[in-house]
Amino acid sequence: MRPLADGRRAEMLRYSFISDNSRKARMIRNLYEQLRNKVRKEHWIPAIEWESFRGHDGIPVPASDVQRTLNIRLQDEHLSPFVKTDLNLFQMHMLDESVKIVIYKASRGWLMTFDGVAEGPKPFGQDGYDTR
Repeated sequence: MRPLADGRRAEMLRYSFISDNSRKARMIRNLYEQLRNKVRKEHWIPAIEWESFRGHDGIPVPASDVQRTLNIRLQDEHLSPFVKTDLNLFQMHMLDESVKIVIYKASRGWLMTFDGVAEGPKPFGQDGYDTR
């Protein structure tokens, strides 16, 4: 976590592993295959490891396809035994176009990274809280 100048915490890199047995795996595979033809090979990220999952051939999702990626709605699978993530449900619902997403192939599924996910809700209102 990167601290900001005013002491607040910044966004973190988060991970999700989607097994081939998940209902969302086919949609991610289709998206990956389309991105494979769209994104130039020099922009790919060679490998990453998270817990016991190793991803390779990572393709960064271009800004034009981020909304398409978010429409897969991983939050529908947050209790599924076929999805493992370090995102909580709040963070899954708050994903938007500002998040940088990379999709990796893994041995038994797909590994996705999300950079720029907020740790919690942003303070609002007077003195950082709602006065209602």
